[in-house]
Formats: sequence, C-alpha cells, structure tokens
Amino acid sequence: MNNRNTCDEESLGRKNRRDTLIVIVIVLAMAGIAVLLAILLNPGYTREPYQKEEYVLDTYGVISAYGKNQAQVEGAVDAAFQELFRIEGIADRYRPDSEIARVNASAADGPVVVSDELWEMIAAGMELYEASGGLFDITVGPLVDAWDVVGRDERGDAPPSQEEIERVLELVGSDKLVLDEAAHSVYFSREGMIVDLGGLAKGYALDRAEEVLRSRGIESGIIDTISTSLTFGDKPGSAGGPNWLLAVTNPREGEYLATFSFPGRNYLSTSGDYQRYFEYDGVLYHHIIDPRTGYPARDAIAVTVLGAKDGAWADAMSTAAFIMGYPDGLDWVEGIEGSEAIFVDPDGIVHITPGLQDSLTGLLESIEP
Repeated sequence: MNNRNTCDEESLGRKNRRDTLIVIVIVLAMAGIAVLLAILLNPGYTREPYQKEEYVLDTYGVISAYGKNQAQVEGAVDAAFQELFRIEGIADRYRPDSEIARVNASAADGPVVVSDELWEMIAAGMELYEASGGLFDITVGPLVDAWDVVGRDERGDAPPSQEEIERVLELVGSDKLVLDEAAHSVYFSREGMIVDLGGLAKGYALDRAEEVLRSRGIESGIIDTISTSLTFGDKPGSAGGPNWLLAVTNPREGEYLATFSFPGRNYLSTSGDYQRYFEYDGVLYHHIIDPRTGYPARDAIAVTVLGAKDGAWADAMSTAAFIMGYPDGLDWVEGIEGSEAIFVDPDGIVHITPGLQDSLTGLLESIEP
C-alpha cells in the first residue's frame, strides 16, 4: 500500500513538472511572438520622426531623427544635443566660462593655445575671410558689441555715433590676428580685439551633431538651428521620402519665399535683415555688419544658400553673400562648386542661381521691401 502511494506521488510529480514545463514553453513562445509582432508592426520613428527641441547656441535647435528602434533614436538625439551644448561651451563668447571667452580675455597679452575644435572654427573663419575678400570676418566682435541691436531694441537707444564706429573699426580685421598653425595658438596684435564665431559656429556644430547621430546608428534626419540646417540620408519612403521638403521663410510678412525639395545630405543657411534688429527714427538697423563700413549691410534683404563643403562654410556663406549684396553675392555663391542661392535684393526682387530651377516650388517673384 505504501509502495503504491509512493508510485502515485512520483507519477503526479512528474506530471506536474511536465505541465509546468509546457506552460513555461507556451509563455516563452507567446512572449517571443509578442516581441516579433512588436518589431514587425511597430513603425518606431519611421513614419514620423522623433523630434526634440532645446535652446542652444543662442537659438532654438531642433533635431528630427528617423529609425525603427525608439530607444536607440531617442538616446542618439539626446547625445547629439549634448554635443551641441559642448560646442557652445567652446564657441559662445558670451559665456564667461567658454574657451573663446578665455581667448578673447588673454590673447592680447600673448599667444593662447586653443583646442583642436576651436582651431578648426578659427581656421574656417580665415578661409572664408580670404574667399570673401574680407567681408566675412570673425574679428567683427567689437562692432557687434557697439551696435548691440538686441539691447538697443529693448532700451530704445539711438545707433552708435560715427566717432564710435570709426574707433571700433581700428580693432576689426582678421589680418590683425597672429595665428600659429603648428602650435594652434592665437594672438591679438591689438588690445580690445574680439573673435566672434557666431557666423559659423552653428554650422560647425551641425556637423559634430551629425557625427554623433551616425555613430549611434541614425542614418536619416534633420538638424535645424533655424538659420542653418543640415539634412542627412534620404527621408524614409514610409515618411514620404526620399526627398526632404524645407521651406524658406519670407523675410517680410506672408507665405514662404519658396520650398526646397531634394534628397540626401545638404545644408541650408539663411541670413536676413529681419532676424535681429532695432528701429530708430523709422530706420531699421540689423545685426549683419559690413566690416568695411562698420554699419549694417544695405544691399540685401535676405540670402539663402543651399550646399557647401561643410557646415561652417554654409553658415558663413549666407552672411558673406548678404554683405556683398546683389548681384555680387549671388555671383559669388554661384562660383563656389556645389552651392546655390536665393537672393532678395533691396527692392524685394527675388533672384536665384540657375541650378535651383528644378529644386524649388512656390517661388515668389518679389516681396514688399
């Protein structure tokens, strides 16, 4: 009797273990199926991008990224923003703890050795200085401070006097920089000089952010700092690709100036008299200063450049072309391989380089000046 009970208990135990194993297998199979269905049916960020906005580099930065793995996309975008903040810590002269602020404070006392990244930005500025005939100038900082367009707008102050402009002009000119490429050092030949990288730092930062996104497996997206943008990869077909559609702001009131349509990697950069300015006695004074005169450039309303060899060049080219004015600025951009432009002249007439004919829709012929 005892032997029979023992056998029954062992048989029941084996059955229970077998049933338990079957349940475990079924649960694991169902979990695997659920994961597979989630992978197959969940589009992640393939139809709509993951988008994040942060205030960085004195503007609103927006990163839109596509990818199937949501956690991967979101982590990559967060890392890309950290890279933008890191570049800000190097190039924003208004931050007292930035590298460029320390250079501006010390370089008149003797050569200052700078980081590789700061050197790259300064070197790009010097390239643009030469290419633009001196119209793009990273030493324009004293003039930017003298005009202080945002502060004057808030205070209602008059423009700086001619005497002040002439005095400050003595401190402007990239030919006054003493640069040692081997040592990566910067020296100011005059006390009071200021390097201002605002005309190219955003573009440079776009490239660094793209590197971070790609290193984390993101192959398609847009990095936008309002005035300068970078698309990389084709727009996914599930999101309406492969072409990206980017609109150019009308510098006055109304609809867009035009819409670009293009696939793949490209830069779009705009400079205009409407971005930062103040008005005094009915005259508009904007933030894009002509280093030849010390006054805001007057021969353009807005310039948008498409294409460049890198982000710093894209950012700076629109500024340089704006200062050159029409038609010189349009001709200058057209002469740079791979670059095109939309130019709004002082009368509000819209001009384009011939290579844009097939990329634009809804182009306005003119606007109110």
